[in-house]
Amino acid sequence: MKQSMLLRYGAIGLMLFALFFGAGNLIYPAFLGLYSGQQFWMAVLGFCLTAVTLPLLGVVAIAYTGTEDAESLMRPVSKHFALFFSIALYLSIGPFFAIPRTGATSYSIGIEPIFGSSFLVKVLYALVYFGLSYWLAIKPSKMVERIGKFITPALLAVLAILVVTSFLHPAGDFGPAHNAGEGVGLAFADASLVAGLIQGYGTMDALASLAFSIVVIHAVRNFGVKENREIAKVTILSGVIAVALLAVIYMFVARIGATSQSLFDFDGQTFLLNGQVIDGGHVLSQASLHYLGSLGRAVLAIIVFLACLTTSTGLISACAEYFHKICPRLSYVSWASIFTLIALSLYFIGLSEIIKWSVPVLYLLYPLTIVIIFLSLAHKSFAGDRRVYQVTMAFTALAALYDALSAFSAMTGLFTLPKAVVTFFTQTLPLGEFAMGWLPLAGIGFLLGYVWHLFAKEK
Repeated sequence: MKQSMLLRYGAIGLMLFALFFGAGNLIYPAFLGLYSGQQFWMAVLGFCLTAVTLPLLGVVAIAYTGTEDAESLMRPVSKHFALFFSIALYLSIGPFFAIPRTGATSYSIGIEPIFGSSFLVKVLYALVYFGLSYWLAIKPSKMVERIGKFITPALLAVLAILVVTSFLHPAGDFGPAHNAGEGVGLAFADASLVAGLIQGYGTMDALASLAFSIVVIHAVRNFGVKENREIAKVTILSGVIAVALLAVIYMFVARIGATSQSLFDFDGQTFLLNGQVIDGGHVLSQASLHYLGSLGRAVLAIIVFLACLTTSTGLISACAEYFHKICPRLSYVSWASIFTLIALSLYFIGLSEIIKWSVPVLYLLYPLTIVIIFLSLAHKSFAGDRRVYQVTMAFTALAALYDALSAFSAMTGLFTLPKAVVTFFTQTLPLGEFAMGWLPLAGIGFLLGYVWHLFAKEK
């Protein structure tokens, strides 16, 4: 009986891994490895801090506090802020960005190179991909069985083929580190740890951890576990299994990128393929072609399809669960249908557009998410004083809002920020040049809030 339960909990861990592991979890470490070269270990360390440690802490925070979603976790700041933040988070990791990105990425990397880019192919693939995602998501009680027991092992088996082959027939040695452009791109050679941290944002897993936890908790309850303490224990154990697998795969995929520089042209600033600037998808595509020949494209297509499908399924389920909770007039299935149709529509604008428009949102939401996770874990040290939450989040939001507006301004050209503001956030504020100025501001906010808490306690 005990062994049976352990197997079930292992299946939940595999399910959580599969929910986290989307195409971004392949593309970003491959790109990071390509540019970091000989410094790839330091870059991977930074990547794992934001793409492995933070998702685990997010799961732990949900389990530790006994909450089920981001809104409950944010409520100590304020009720209205918690609702606003949660809606923004679920829409971002759901129908507006992450779900359509999974479809667009799997099409761009796995399908287009084989079947072409005709509109008919794109439509047919969308119907198959989003249809499967929807079918898996509308029966959440079956999600562990369908994903944890079948799809995840298949994903790992196919990915193992690519990794093993990369060791047997490496494309080359570890190349030198190169910067990948201006701003944050300068960190690849000059501060590879910071480059890894920023690239880890792209996976969106720290955001998703607050949403996926409700899926895991419901899966645990379906196994007959009712006590909150036991639910938290199993949820955390599942999170450890999931992120351990993620960390191992990130190291292997980054290594593939770091040894693949010889497969591309280098113009002194960027790596090119047929004269075009490349991304992590090109790295994996060319590496697969090198390691496995024409079979490589098919192997990569299967890997990306399975990785994206599981993530899309989990996101549809998590978003439908949350919006059904705050608006029960619509059933879970109705919300899942709405989000699937929205994602299907946005899929057609293309991968580059989806990624581009998601950047300002990530810069805004990621720092707030990281800080609320740490505040939740440190809750007892300041007796859950709302003032500590509010001051810390306010200071964090200043830098996060600046980075979001700066990215939006550069992207659209609709407005320019005052020069004094730009100078402060990019030159005066430590780490501001790497879009991480929120770190020192969050620290200052926490100290001020904690001092306020101590004075209020004495009075």
